[in-house]
Amino acid sequence: MTGQHNTESQSRERRRETPDASGGQLAWLVVSIVLAGLPHILHVHPWVPITVFSILVWRVVSALMRWPLPSAWIRVPLTMLGFIGVLFSYRQLSGLSAGSALLLIMAAMKLLETRGHRDRAIVVFICYFLLFSTFLREQAIWSAVYLVISMLVTTAALIQVARIGAVVAVPQAMAHAMRIVLQSLPIALVLFLLFPRIPGPFWSLPNVSSRAVAGLANELSPGDISELALSDEVAFRVRFDAGPPGAAALYWRGPVMDTFDGRKWTQRGTRQVTTPDRASRNGPAISYEITLEPHGQHWLLALETPLNWDARGARLTTAGQLLSKVPVDRRMSYRSTSLLGDSRYQGIDQAELDRSRILPTSNNLRSIAFGQQLRSEVTSDAEYLEKLLQYFTGEMFYYTLRPPSLGADPIDEFLFDTRRGFCGHYASAFTLLARAGGIPARIVTGYQGAELNPLGNYWIVRQSDAHAWVEVWLDGRWIHFDPTATVAPDRIEYGFDAAMESRNETSGNRLADNPLLLRLAMSWDALNAGWNRWVLSFGPETQTTLMSLIGIYNPTVEHFIIAIALSVTGLLLLSGFIQRYRERPRLDNLLAAYERLCQRTGKVARSRQPAEGPHEYLAAVCVQRPDLATELHTLFNMYVRLRYDGINDEQLRQKFLSASRNFRPVAD
Repeated sequence: MTGQHNTESQSRERRRETPDASGGQLAWLVVSIVLAGLPHILHVHPWVPITVFSILVWRVVSALMRWPLPSAWIRVPLTMLGFIGVLFSYRQLSGLSAGSALLLIMAAMKLLETRGHRDRAIVVFICYFLLFSTFLREQAIWSAVYLVISMLVTTAALIQVARIGAVVAVPQAMAHAMRIVLQSLPIALVLFLLFPRIPGPFWSLPNVSSRAVAGLANELSPGDISELALSDEVAFRVRFDAGPPGAAALYWRGPVMDTFDGRKWTQRGTRQVTTPDRASRNGPAISYEITLEPHGQHWLLALETPLNWDARGARLTTAGQLLSKVPVDRRMSYRSTSLLGDSRYQGIDQAELDRSRILPTSNNLRSIAFGQQLRSEVTSDAEYLEKLLQYFTGEMFYYTLRPPSLGADPIDEFLFDTRRGFCGHYASAFTLLARAGGIPARIVTGYQGAELNPLGNYWIVRQSDAHAWVEVWLDGRWIHFDPTATVAPDRIEYGFDAAMESRNETSGNRLADNPLLLRLAMSWDALNAGWNRWVLSFGPETQTTLMSLIGIYNPTVEHFIIAIALSVTGLLLLSGFIQRYRERPRLDNLLAAYERLCQRTGKVARSRQPAEGPHEYLAAVCVQRPDLATELHTLFNMYVRLRYDGINDEQLRQKFLSASRNFRPVAD
C-alpha cells in the first residue's frame, strides 16, 4: 500500500507539473509571439512592444529559475493596465493599430497563466489573429512569404503544445505542420475564389492614415511638383489591350485647377457629366487596364479623355476629371476607354468659363500687362496662343529640377527674372497669360509618360512622371497645350530621366545606369504586378466572371454559398477516399497491434474503457502494476508517436509491432 500511495503521489505530482509547459513548449510559444508581433512593432505605440518584450523575457527567466507563475492578484491588475493603456493611447479599441496592440498585450498576458494545454492553445490562436491582421496592413508579396513561414511555425507550435510530454524535434514538427497546411490549401483556394466579397478585396480595410501618399494634390503652387521628381515610387501600372499610343500621347489626367489667388491654383466644384461628346472627338479610342496604388484622395487616373470605365461608383466631371465615390485607400484595378485628342464635354456652362477667366488683382501685374499687350498685337485667340508658345521657345527659358525660390509675385519673377522652372512653373505662367488675353484657361495635373516592363508586358507610371499642362477654351472646346514640351521636348518624348541627363542634372534614378540592377528591379516589379493583379485585386467583378464560366451570370450570395458547400464537400470526400486507400492498411496493422497490447495488459490489470485514450489508460495501469510501468511507457509512447504524431518511421513501426507481439505480462 505504501508503494501504491507513493506511485499515486508521484503521478499527481507529474500531472501538476506538466501543465506548466515544458521548456520546449514555452520556447515554441515565445517564438510564435515574436514572429506574429514583429510586423506590428513600427505601427503601435512604443510602450506596447516594450511591455510585450519584458513579459516574454520574464516568462523565460522564470521558467529557467523555476519561479512560480504570478497569481491572479498580479495578473488581473496588469491586464487591466494593458487594456487601459491601449484605450488611452488610441482612444478606441477597434481599428487596425488599436486592435493589433490589444492582441499583442493579450498574447503576452496569457503567457503568464499557461498552466495547461488550453491556455497554451489560446496563445497560439491569438498569434494566428496577429498574423491575419498583418495582412490587413501590408499586402506586398514579401509579406505573404513572411506570413506563410510564420504560419508554419505557429502551426508547429500548436502541434507541440498539444502534446503530453516532451516536444518533438524541430524538423519533425515543421514537416507535420507543412503537411497540415498543404492539406488545407484546396479548401483555402475554394474559399478565396468563392467567398462572397464586398467591393474590393476581402482584406481592403481603409488606411488608418488620412494623409495622401501620392505626389499630386488638390492645389498647386509654381514649383511644388518638382519635389516629386526624386521619387521613384510607382503611381500606377497600365496594360493596353492593343498597341499603346506614342509617348507624347500618354497624358494621364488627374486634378484640374481653375482658381488662382496669385500664388497657388486650387480646384472648384464641378458638375457631373455622363460621357464626353463623341461627335466632336478628334482621335482614336484606346482601351486599357489601370492598377492604381493607394493615394488617399478621390481622383482616378485616365488618359485624356475617358469615355467609359468600370470603377465602381466613379463619375466624370465637367472638368474631365474621373473621381471615385470614396477615397482610394487601397490598391484598385479598373478598365477604361479614352478618346485621344481634344473633346467637348457635355454640360459646360458659362459660370465655369467665367471662372476660368478670373485674374488676380493684387500681384503678378507685370505678367498680366504683358499678356494684354501681346493680345493687342494679334487678331485671334489662336494666333495669340501661338505667340505665347513662341515666347517660351524664343527666350532663354530653362527646364530644371532645382528652380530658384519665388516670392510674392511668382509668375512675374519666373517670366522676367529667373526663367528657370519645372512643369508647374510653365503651366502656371501659360495659364495666367492666356487669361490675360481673355481666353478661359485652367491647369491639369497628372502624369505624363510611362516605362515599359518587357518582362510583364505592362507599363509603369512613377511619381517622378508627375506633370502639369494647360487647357484653353478655343472654338467651343478645351484644347490641350503643354508649354513644357516647347522648352524641354525630350521630357515628353523620352521621359523625365532623359530631360535631366540633357541638362546635366540627376533624377535620382540609379537603376537606369546599371542593366543588371534594372533587370532585377523589373523582375521584382513584374512579380509584384502579377500578385496585385491576380490576388489583391480579386474582387466581386472577377468573381462574377468566374461564375459566368458555369452559366451563372448574375450570381447572388446564395449562389456563392451553394458553390462553396458543394466544392468543400467534394474536396472532403475526395480527401477521405484517398486517405482511406493510402493509409487504412497501415493504420489497421498498427491498431490491431495496439488492441492486442491492451488485451494482454487487461489480463493482468483492469481492462481499457472504450473512450479511454492511451495516456489515460497507461496512467491507470501503472498505478496498479508499477512493475510494468517502464515497459508499458515504452510501448505506449511508440504507439502514440506512430498513430497520433504522424511519425512515418518504418523502423519504429516494426519495432513496436515486434515488441507488442512479444509483450506477455505475468499476473501479479
